[in-house]
Amino acid sequence: MNKRINTYAVVLLGIIVLSQYIAHDANAASSGVSPVTKSTTAAFMLDKLGSITLKSNVSVKLTDMDVFTQPGGNILTYTLIYSNGTSNRVDLIDYFTKITTTGGTVIQGKSVTIDAGKKMVPAKSSQTVTYYVHIGKAIKLNGVKVSIFGWDFNSANYQKRLGVFTTPGGYTSLVPQGQSQKIMMNNLPVTTKAESLQKIQMNGKVYMKIGVSLANLGTKVLINPDYKAYLKSSGGSVFELKLEDASSNYKVQPQEKKTIYYLAEVPSYMKTDNMTLQFAYEDPTLKMNLPVKSFKLPGLKAADSAVADYAVKKIFIANNAVETQLKSAAVYAENESAKWSLQFRIKNLGNKSVTLPAYELAIKAAEGFSIPVNSNGLANLTIKPLEEKIIDLSGVVPLKLNQSALQLLLTEPSIDGKVVFPTAYYKIPYSQESNNTLGIEYLIENNHGKFGVKLDSIQRLPWAEGDQITAKISIRNASLNTVQLPTLQALVKAGMNDLSGTVQIVTKNTLTSLAPSETTEMYVLARVPYSYSFSQLRIILQETSGDDVTKFLSMNTNAVNTMMNTVKAGGSYHINTNGQKAEVKERRSNAYSDNSSNLIYTELETISEEPRQSKQAQLVAYYKTPDNQFYEAKVSQSSNSTIPNGKNLVTVWSKIPQNVNTSDLVLYIGEGIAEDKSTESPGSMTGYINAVGLSLNPIAAKPSSNLKNVDLFPYNLSITKAEGTLAEGSDTINTVINYSLTKNNEYETGTYEHKLVLELTDSYGQSTEKTLTFGTDWTIGNNKSYSTALNSSLYKKLTGGSIRMNLYDEFQGRRILMGSQSYPIIYEKAPKEVNE
Repeated sequence: MNKRINTYAVVLLGIIVLSQYIAHDANAASSGVSPVTKSTTAAFMLDKLGSITLKSNVSVKLTDMDVFTQPGGNILTYTLIYSNGTSNRVDLIDYFTKITTTGGTVIQGKSVTIDAGKKMVPAKSSQTVTYYVHIGKAIKLNGVKVSIFGWDFNSANYQKRLGVFTTPGGYTSLVPQGQSQKIMMNNLPVTTKAESLQKIQMNGKVYMKIGVSLANLGTKVLINPDYKAYLKSSGGSVFELKLEDASSNYKVQPQEKKTIYYLAEVPSYMKTDNMTLQFAYEDPTLKMNLPVKSFKLPGLKAADSAVADYAVKKIFIANNAVETQLKSAAVYAENESAKWSLQFRIKNLGNKSVTLPAYELAIKAAEGFSIPVNSNGLANLTIKPLEEKIIDLSGVVPLKLNQSALQLLLTEPSIDGKVVFPTAYYKIPYSQESNNTLGIEYLIENNHGKFGVKLDSIQRLPWAEGDQITAKISIRNASLNTVQLPTLQALVKAGMNDLSGTVQIVTKNTLTSLAPSETTEMYVLARVPYSYSFSQLRIILQETSGDDVTKFLSMNTNAVNTMMNTVKAGGSYHINTNGQKAEVKERRSNAYSDNSSNLIYTELETISEEPRQSKQAQLVAYYKTPDNQFYEAKVSQSSNSTIPNGKNLVTVWSKIPQNVNTSDLVLYIGEGIAEDKSTESPGSMTGYINAVGLSLNPIAAKPSSNLKNVDLFPYNLSITKAEGTLAEGSDTINTVINYSLTKNNEYETGTYEHKLVLELTDSYGQSTEKTLTFGTDWTIGNNKSYSTALNSSLYKKLTGGSIRMNLYDEFQGRRILMGSQSYPIIYEKAPKEVNE
């Protein structure tokens, strides 16, 4: 209590002393008018009133007058300074004062509580006393009379008027607009100025927002002075002001200047011209508000003054300077909505870590609507000194609203029903979402650094019963430092359909960090029904930590037509995946036919281009017709490791209708993947990447007229001699086939699924077939022989002739005739019996 009384006394004393100083300064000024001189016109007028003599060498002077307007009756205060030039003390009980209002009402003044103990004026000194009176509805100060009385027991009413102060016609207690006033706050000299007046409409209500600057001229910290503030309209209405939440519990360091803000709700129809701000102090004993100082407020300033496009806005959080910026904005239309993506940058300029309040963000439309913004990334975010964060925001705005006049509102959450206004408004520049052109690098920035991102290709190819969309993305580190890449997940939207539930990401290497200018590649795969048509593809890569999801990058393109590298017939292409690099080319293609369909068959040769032993990519293949029909192919290849420059033989086949021209087929080949990496096991494949279109050169098989060089790659068979032997009267032809069988062991191969079928046809047209397996029935080597027998009762009458031998390549139950050759039947007569 005593602290408050002392504070108020110091404030009043400071005003009096300052008024006297300024009045003197104004008299001394010869040219021009200083800001301080302007602000003290009223004090100068009171100074011109002179003083009243109470008795010899004792006088009194009026130094200040103000009024506090309140519903129960206005309070007028006035300050007198008593000067005692005698050698004895002067008792103030011998004097009293009365106020005469402009309406003629006379009221005796009483000293305020903090001055009630001032009973006398010491010798050779002065004493300041402030008085108050209730003046009812009166509010004017010019023309008010302050009468000074002394006790005179010779008078009829024992009172004698010693003099009267009449305030001049132009007197006002207001500090002029735009000028500052030095007052005492918490025993500290503070230069105070009414800086701004704003009118804000929000949630159907109207608020006035007043900015007041405080410059601490003292040597200690100014902490939240216990003054009340009031807004007065030109019509006499009074509204109590409350500190804005962001300004509550403020501190002003010595020699620091800070602007604080007050708020009051007002009627929407109230005029805002000639408004005033008044500071008051509550007298705890009198239980009334006493005026401290009043300021004429500046003209109404445009509220909602938004930060310019992409400009920086400095705000303060826990007395720390924080730099904020709406860094980027992009929008695209979907149905009846405009979908906005925003990047908000925030940097701690202070020397301590700052935890952000749980800011609420909204997009404000010119039509008055407020649309919430997803701002999870800001909630309770802690930023270290000089640390910078980029937060991704998103909002959905109805298309019928003006998209070119939107603002982003940053607001602290309301507490205990307090009215909270946006901390800052940021203009949202209208910018349609850019369309990523294939092969063009775009620069992006996020919390991990700066990156050059490029959408290398889009492929839509068959997979199982639907289609697989594959987007190849390059990410280059455009920062000057090595950056750590997060674990990413993908969202994919094709047209209006969200494919995120089918997505998988494939990385070509296991790098978790990128050096400056280093590039990594990844593939984003998603599934769609083969009949689904779309013209726009959207890909978002994001990282997840608990419940927090942060966007890493987003890409959008209408280049959804399949990009396919094509290889001419007889040419080759290269697999460039690290650890599986190889050259691939067609070795041969042909068709196995039956009465209902064809089986197209292709052999591929792959040559390892790795500098050490490695397992080759497991391939996925489809045969494609000119009218975009796809036939899934089966693939057989080795799962063994391959030495540098080692070769692999890959066999590919598929059943196709007879009316499909096999010479027009293109083989689509890709590298099989499993979940998030390349696979070495065909049974675990979940898709494929880097597909190419290999034009084929099918060759129709032409049977050879002899069997001296039969190509059954990787085997080669040569029949060097064959003959059948028939004994007279026998029903069996014994056949011996002499052959040489070699195998090319340069190649790693999968399971060899070809079979050699030996067909022997006798002179009667009867046929016998033998299915032979290389390595068992027919062994590898030179000058080998194979024996078999033909049986028929007709052979008993046969005396010679030949047998035709056909060799077939059988694959998946279908045959191709490789060659034919006839060999003789040697007839052996039975030896004649010799009679002894």
